[in-house]
This record gives sequence, C-alpha cells and structure tokens, in this order.
Amino acid sequence: MTHRSNHVRAIRRNSKSDVQGKLAAGWARVSAGKKGSFVDAIDSSMATVNRALTGDSLPELHTALNSLAFDSTALDEVFALYGLSVKPLQSEPANDLATISRLSNLAGQFAEALADGHRDHRETCQLADTIRPIMTALTAICLEADQIKGTANHG
Repeated sequence: MTHRSNHVRAIRRNSKSDVQGKLAAGWARVSAGKKGSFVDAIDSSMATVNRALTGDSLPELHTALNSLAFDSTALDEVFALYGLSVKPLQSEPANDLATISRLSNLAGQFAEALADGHRDHRETCQLADTIRPIMTALTAICLEADQIKGTANHG
C-alpha cells in the first residue's frame, strides 16, 4: 500500500478550554523543575506562565509560540488537538553529537527502567520526557533526507 501524501484531514474545531488544558499540560511538562528558565526563554512573566499553567488564561499567540524555542515539543498537546504536529524544516548538524548523546542516555534510562522486569507509570513518563526532544531531532534528520532525495514523503 502506498502512502498518500495528498490526503488532507479536516481540522477539528476546539474550544478555548480544550486549548487551555492542552497548553497547560504541555507547558507543565516542559517547564517542570525549570520554570524560571522557561519564563526567560519565552520572554514573558512568571505570572503569565502561572496563569496558563492553572488554566486561568491563555497567553498571547506569540508567547505560546515562543515556547517552541525553549522546547520544540512544548505545544505537542495543543497541535495534537488539531491532528497536527510541528517538525523542524531542517536538522541542525551541529546538534548531531548532542542527539547521539541523548540517544545513549535514553538507552541507559530504558535499561534502568526495565532492570526490575517491567516499566511502571513513573518510569514511562520519565522516558517520554527524554524521548520527545530526541524524536524531534530524528524527525528533522529524516525530513532533511527526504529533501535531499526529493521525495514528498514527510510523514
């Protein structure tokens, strides 16, 4: 079966509260234990971030999008509401060694999580936090290869 790259899915409309909840989930995930750095990276205030995390308000669009500069997976939950994901257009070869290092670290974490014969919910969440940025980096490499080959398969 061939991959249909010209198939376009309808975008589902979502309520403000749906978006608020998903933004709060994504921001909580990427800012856990480093909220000050997160606030600085998105050029916002602690109050704005706290209001978004508690679901009291949505930040302005540019502030939400700036969170991608802190962690390119920061809005994954929001984009997933619409059936979309964000992928870098190009990989950054200077970061290839960092990607290799993260893959090595992931292998160690995975082995540690399985040391007792199973992976519990806490270990699953920790692994996912490590995996997300690696997936983004690896996807960028695949997209770069697709561009080199001249293919349209960007799935």
